[in-house]
Amino acid sequence: MQLGKFIVIEGGEGSGKDTQIELIRQAFRRRSDIVFTREPGGTALGERLRSIVQDVRSEIVPEADLLLYSADRAQHLAEVVVPAVVAGKHVISNRFALSTIAYQICGRERRELLPFFRDVHRRIVGQYEPDCSILLDIEPAIGLARKLSQGEGTTRFESRELAFHERVRQGFLEHLPAPPCGVVIDAARSREEVHADILSRITALIGE
Repeated sequence: MQLGKFIVIEGGEGSGKDTQIELIRQAFRRRSDIVFTREPGGTALGERLRSIVQDVRSEIVPEADLLLYSADRAQHLAEVVVPAVVAGKHVISNRFALSTIAYQICGRERRELLPFFRDVHRRIVGQYEPDCSILLDIEPAIGLARKLSQGEGTTRFESRELAFHERVRQGFLEHLPAPPCGVVIDAARSREEVHADILSRITALIGE
């Protein structure tokens, strides 16, 4: 059986990832061969880890942060991503390893941890790298203003200073895979324009 595609939607705070993934879910609602998931989360263990790593009260050193996200990813791959892809289904995930590099390494200014992260990543991911990573790119100040206007609770990362989010954005852009595996989409445009771009990229991979 042919392997399914593994597609990841990435982006900083206020980039519209959740909104766009819900629109994609609606666009493909009649298809049974697509699995939607997220990181951190996607599994019972992952959801428990998510509550820890996103809690604004959590004080986590960078090394522990990397290992918590890596533990979530190992479980996520073993329980959700790999079984689906091997069964010929397509997986669309809200975040993956690129977010860990952007937030935990670049945002926290711990680039010396990158070789350690890459070694752990290779052992966990193996051959199941994303077929396409779609980055919803937006100026951090605009994205954070969007989040604030939504009136939702603040996570550990949303509460960080603007400079942190600027480093995160640079991390995304710097480490995004080269085309065609890596795609940058201007997320400052209208929801409809962004959706059309994402949909065209995904349908090119998995069909309509």
